Amino acid sequence: MKLKDQVAIVTGAGSGIGRAIALKLAKEGADIVIVYHKNYANAEESAQMIKNIGRQALVYKADVGDINIYPNLINVILNNFGRIDCLVNNAGIFIPKPLLEMTEEIWDETLDTNLKAALFGTQAVARHWVKVHKSGKVVNIGSIHATRSWVTLTAYASSKVGLKGLTKIMASELAPYKINVNMVSPGLIATDITKEWAKNPDFKERIHREIALDRMGNPEEVANLVLFLVCDEGNYITGTELIIDGGLLLYSYSI
Repeated sequence: MKLKDQVAIVTGAGSGIGRAIALKLAKEGADIVIVYHKNYANAEESAQMIKNIGRQALVYKADVGDINIYPNLINVILNNFGRIDCLVNNAGIFIPKPLLEMTEEIWDETLDTNLKAALFGTQAVARHWVKVHKSGKVVNIGSIHATRSWVTLTAYASSKVGLKGLTKIMASELAPYKINVNMVSPGLIATDITKEWAKNPDFKERIHREIALDRMGNPEEVANLVLFLVCDEGNYITGTELIIDGGLLLYSYSI
């Protein structure tokens, strides 16, 4: 197993891409800390799936955009597992809103969850690693909207562009401590939300027209890329954005 007896934190692991990442890392031998905010049932379901694999799962309720949660989160993890090996900053929110209708509430909530959380979550874990002289891996889950976005995504696109820059800065500053920081940016992935979109014939046609590989991606495919970065095969990669979009950015359309 590539991650035997390691401990991975995955934020937003109650469903979708986050759950797929948690399960993939568990299958490779890691125990998982699931950080969730609102949906306890989903988080517990993910935890049970991890336990069915034969690994341990710790469910922790927190608003990742609140910087005050991190000291206690680190203490709880260390008290339960004694170690932390990787952090996947996956939690995110997606609230479309036209520019002229953007509110401070939507802006702040999006930036807090999608960007601020990655900064202070990574800071907390990295401080522990530096203190105990341990290397570690951080993966930020970005989006192709950091490269090319569409109307109504003022807050979301801004958060992902910021995350791209933050990834590079964190990678530069943490490299002397042998801490790798990278970003995985998915395109259109088949989650519960996008599967509903795909029931629309017009949306199906857009997939056919605008994605080179002619389909949505699967959460497991994103998880495979995250696994590559957090295991030994990714030891010489840092400060990089890896895009997994089926060729969506090859075309001049937006989906």
